[in-house]
Amino acid sequence: MGGATVRFDAEARRPLMRGIDRLADLVASNIGPAGRAVLSSRQHAAPVLLRGGYAIAKEVEFDRPGLRAGAVAMRQLAADVHAQAGDGTSLALLLARSLLHGATCRLQTGISVPALREAMLAHGALVAGAIEAAARPVTASEDLERVAMRAAGGDRLVGRLVSQAHERAGPEGMVVVEPGHGTGDDLAVEAGMSFPQGWLSPHFLTDAATERVELSNPLILLHHGAIDSFAEVARILEMIARSGKELLIVADSFEAEAMATLIANRRERGFKVAPMKAPGAGPWRALQLEDLAIATGATVIGAALGTTLQGLRPTMLGRADAVRMTRQTTSLMGGKGDPSAISARCEAIRQSIRKELYLGFDREQHQARLARFGAGIARLRIGGATATEIAVRDARARSAAAALRALGAGGAVPGGAAALIHAARRGQGALPPGDLGRAVGSLFATAAVQPMAAIVSNAGLDGSSIARILMADDEDRSFDVETRQFVDGASAPEPARLLAGALRAAVSFAANFMAVEVSISN
Repeated sequence: MGGATVRFDAEARRPLMRGIDRLADLVASNIGPAGRAVLSSRQHAAPVLLRGGYAIAKEVEFDRPGLRAGAVAMRQLAADVHAQAGDGTSLALLLARSLLHGATCRLQTGISVPALREAMLAHGALVAGAIEAAARPVTASEDLERVAMRAAGGDRLVGRLVSQAHERAGPEGMVVVEPGHGTGDDLAVEAGMSFPQGWLSPHFLTDAATERVELSNPLILLHHGAIDSFAEVARILEMIARSGKELLIVADSFEAEAMATLIANRRERGFKVAPMKAPGAGPWRALQLEDLAIATGATVIGAALGTTLQGLRPTMLGRADAVRMTRQTTSLMGGKGDPSAISARCEAIRQSIRKELYLGFDREQHQARLARFGAGIARLRIGGATATEIAVRDARARSAAAALRALGAGGAVPGGAAALIHAARRGQGALPPGDLGRAVGSLFATAAVQPMAAIVSNAGLDGSSIARILMADDEDRSFDVETRQFVDGASAPEPARLLAGALRAAVSFAANFMAVEVSISN
């Protein structure tokens, strides 16, 4: 087979498991408020500090093929969980490692692969469903801050910032976390429909001191495609100029002749006009143009849509109270679209969000579209004294924002990581009878304690002992590593969607990889 190495039975699994163990050990040392950062050194680049299962899994590489296979498998698991929920990857990796080890051992007792796989998947679905069913909405500011702080690795300041951003954006709003450029943090809530496209030329500035373009009660022309020339609509532009109206023109791009015409009208005749590059790319551009059309009451012009600039009529122009453009952003306030059409559009976007269970990028794009219609986009820029500090705090803020998004989507269950322990304990009553049920119950009981045990161990305590106490506890308590005492689980709400998603993904991972009997490496 051209230099390939073929291994069988335990020899086939050993390198794979070693790679999985090494990556899981890195993640275990990183989890919780007392977790240590992982340093990744890069050739010809500054080293970076990594926090979170997904960030670590993306960086780890092994030279040996078997170890590399284990790391790559865990990396894919982390990527899938991250795409689905944006967080919970550390939980998934630790659960997967434990479940896979346990399942491989149980197979040596004579249980068949198909029977164990079916029982694991069924019980995993049952426990995950019970976690989601027990979830309750969380709206209190202090609870939101607790969730954000724990997701941020115990960073109180970052947790407070993210929870404030979440509350200011609103239930259907969106929090965008970005690295800043100074020592301070900055939180700005963008009102109205806001897009990351700024003015295209300083010739259109209405306030040179602030470098802004501000239009009052403008008409809005939306064009799908590039605009080469305004010769075809000269009459309409002349009519708008004479009426004293202001105009925002949105198009895919503006050719040199078209821009020259607009600049000349602005400079020589005082025509208050501003061109804007259409937001989005690919299929998202058409969707966002349609969103703008519905919000403003405009008609999108474009040959592909059966309309042209030559056939432009005043009724095809949209309207808004104001447009504000900076170098980086454009905000449109008070669109004059039909309220019933806007409501229907928002509901259609909500349905799109519900459908995108596994495509994180698509789901975020739809959430941003919904936020522009009625909520808001809170843009949080994270600062720090050095580039390394900014990167670390930015990663913590992104994790906290993902946790609050998951909280809004599926509510919370009490107990933090201990919620997995209590869910596994309650699930014991639904296990199949006989040796198979005992095997599956033992698998889940052992795996469920791993995240909490690692969190406590990182704080310098006996994590295994604390986890065993929680497993025997029937009051859904948790353990606070900062105060070093057992606490009421209600004081540690955890997003149910993160727990359930991590558990499902981990069970699926273990159920598939436990059957490895032969490995081939080149």
